[in-house]
Parts: sequence; structure tokens; C-alpha cells
Amino acid sequence: MGKECQGFTLIELLIAVAIIALLAGVAYPGYIAHMKKVYRTEIVGLLTEQAQALERFYTRNGTFIDAGGVSAGNDRYRITAALNPQDFHLLASPVVESVMAGDPCGEFSLTSTGARANPGAAPDVSRKLCWGQ
Repeated sequence: MGKECQGFTLIELLIAVAIIALLAGVAYPGYIAHMKKVYRTEIVGLLTEQAQALERFYTRNGTFIDAGGVSAGNDRYRITAALNPQDFHLLASPVVESVMAGDPCGEFSLTSTGARANPGAAPDVSRKLCWGQ
């Protein structure tokens, strides 16, 4: 009697590895695109929260100067605030080492008038893609 074979042959193993590599090659870029969309939504929400906090401060104090508690951002974006007596400007810039570096939306800008912009955005990028509106 012959020996019974157990396990996989090399060809079967190579086919399984090739199928997994093909699926990963198709799925990974889609996953990264989805995560970038989530990160954009997160920074838009954070900028909006900061703007609301600044407006509350202005209502109580009559100025934006010395408004504390402006967020520094998160792991993917850094927020800088330009505070003037009657207006403010928030700018969220992608962190160089993060997954958002080189994102086509560029930076996110929000002013006290509610104006939203994306300085440094690629020319073909829509506001809906960046701000979700």
C-alpha cells in the first residue's frame, strides 16, 4: 500500500497565495480611500466644533482674542487659529508623516463668516469630496 498524502501541494499553495494577493491588491486601495474620507470628515467636525466654541466665547466676551481651548488637531491634521477682535480663521494642515500627507483636498480653512476653503487643493477636487457637502 502507498502512503496517504496529507496537506497541500505546492501548486495549490501558490494558487491560494496568488488569490489572496490579488484580493488584497484590489481591496487595499479602496480601504485607504475610505479611511481618508473618514479622516476628512473627522477634521471637518473638529473645525466646526472649534468654530462653535469660539462663537460662544465671543458671545460672552465680545472678542475672539484670548479665546482658550482651541484644539491643536489630531494625529493627521494640525490646527492653527488666527484670532482677531472681531473674527477668526482656523486652518487645518495635514501632518507630513500621516496618511493624509499629499491628500488632494490639501488644507481645510474655516472663518468666522462660515467660509470654507481648501488652500492647496488639487484643481479637480470638489467641495463635496473635501467637506462632505
